[in-house]
Amino acid sequence: MGRLGHLFKLTVTIVFLLSGFAGCQKPEICMRGIRDDFVLDEALAISLSRNTLIRSGIEVSKMAPVPYGDDPKKFFARNLYDPNSGYVLWDEIGEGASSKYSVSIRKKGDKIYCAAEKGL
Repeated sequence: MGRLGHLFKLTVTIVFLLSGFAGCQKPEICMRGIRDDFVLDEALAISLSRNTLIRSGIEVSKMAPVPYGDDPKKFFARNLYDPNSGYVLWDEIGEGASSKYSVSIRKKGDKIYCAAEKGL
C-alpha cells in the first residue's frame, strides 16, 4: 500500500473514532424482549425517540417531532426494506425551525436500538 493509501486509512480511522464526539451517540438498547412478529408503530417510535433524546441530555420540553413526507400524521421515516428501522426528526417548536436532531431506531433480534444525532 502506498503513502496515499496509508494516509487515507489513517484519515478514515480518525474520523470513525471522533464520530462519537461530534454529536453522534453510540446506539443503545432502548427496548428488550421484542417478538419476531413485532411491528413498530408511529406512537412507539415517537416515544422511543423522545426518551433517547432525554437520556442524551437534550431538553425536549420545547421540541416536537417533525412530520415525515406529505402526511402530517407520519413521523417515523420507515426503512422500505426493514419496517422496524428508520428515524424520527425532532426540532424546536416555532416558525422557521429546521430539524435539529435525528433519532435512529432499529430492531435487531429481540432488541430495539436507538441513537440520537445532532442535525446540521
